[in-house]
Amino acid sequence: MRPQPDATLDDWLTYLEHLHSQAIDMGLDRLRAVASRLDLPLASAGRQRPYVFTVAGTNGKGSTCDTLRQLSLLAGCRVGLYTSPHLHRFNERVQIDANPVTDANLIAASEQVELARGDVTLTYFEFTTLAAFVVFQAADLDVWVLEVGLGGRLDAVNLVDPDVALVTTIDLDHAAFLGTDRDQIGIEKAGIFRPGTDAVLGSDDLPHTVVDSANALDAPVWPLGITHGVDQEGLWWTDADGVHRLEGTGLTTTVPPDNLISARQAFARSPFKVTDGQTLAAFNAVVPAGRLQRLHAMECDWVLDVGHNPHAARYLARRLGDRRWHVLLGMLADKDVEAVTRALAPLAASWSLASLSVPRGLTATELNARATVSPARCYDSVAAAVAAAPEDAQGLPILVCGSFFTVADALSLLAKQPNTAGV
Repeated sequence: MRPQPDATLDDWLTYLEHLHSQAIDMGLDRLRAVASRLDLPLASAGRQRPYVFTVAGTNGKGSTCDTLRQLSLLAGCRVGLYTSPHLHRFNERVQIDANPVTDANLIAASEQVELARGDVTLTYFEFTTLAAFVVFQAADLDVWVLEVGLGGRLDAVNLVDPDVALVTTIDLDHAAFLGTDRDQIGIEKAGIFRPGTDAVLGSDDLPHTVVDSANALDAPVWPLGITHGVDQEGLWWTDADGVHRLEGTGLTTTVPPDNLISARQAFARSPFKVTDGQTLAAFNAVVPAGRLQRLHAMECDWVLDVGHNPHAARYLARRLGDRRWHVLLGMLADKDVEAVTRALAPLAASWSLASLSVPRGLTATELNARATVSPARCYDSVAAAVAAAPEDAQGLPILVCGSFFTVADALSLLAKQPNTAGV
């Protein structure tokens, strides 16, 4: 039943979970029909509209988008940031300038989408993406920064033509929707490119299909390591005046430098300007929650990271592999548990596995059966695993990873502990 006039945001989100017969239904035809009724600024030509950065990729999208947001703010722009999923509150997905939008904003936008959709059914993600666009349109923003949810070509975010499109990294994930090899996934991710529109590459290890897709559209390509990159002297990118370098960077953020500099290259293709000092300030302002987030709690050192696929696990192993860890893991059933645990194994001295009581969540027993790990302790919830982790770790630092759900539950619990502090 459609939410009543006094419905809360939670009422709306519950309603949306059951609006469409499938949780994921790739395709843009239904969305275009509804978007046209909402008169959203989708096309890059023919009307005045905000400047749009769109970011796709397997990993690194969130921090890249946040870097673009920070650069836009320091350039004096009003900016909307759309990302997914969220850690604690849905509002984290839809932000204006530096703040999540209010429940009232999202409810009003949801009412508009509901009225416009008529008898067209939309998935949760499709509906909420349109609602985010309605919020942004009403705010009369200078810049939209949009993170693709899944894939690129058929993702709801791809309704909007980008002015600059950026692909971060590509690895195997969501095989049921994107394909089982990197070449095919590359085609899907490159679906955000547009004819003649700048295509920025955020990795030097992308499949050839990404560049091939850009070339087929005559899209100018800006590859990592050629037009921008990271070396011993600092971070560098190409702007209208040639190669530009930020030396002696003084970076304090934990965000991978490739993500920072790729965002800076994308921003250099825009009409907006920032100084070197503002660039450094923007980089250091990016502190994404749940991504290599360090805490001291319960007399232990913790790192929490939402990494949930093999590429992310390999990155964690590189960043944290100079010491041994107790790994607390919880994962969803459609993830590559075997490859993730294999990548984490070199840094793991011990393991605890937690059941996730969410759709597609694995029980600890199921996770243990699929994981390539040494004997592990199994717990029926993240809460139980967190409570037992200091004893299980035996003095080792604790890495929590495997899912947004795992990290969200752990962060909520650790925040309630006395003397919890970031490190």
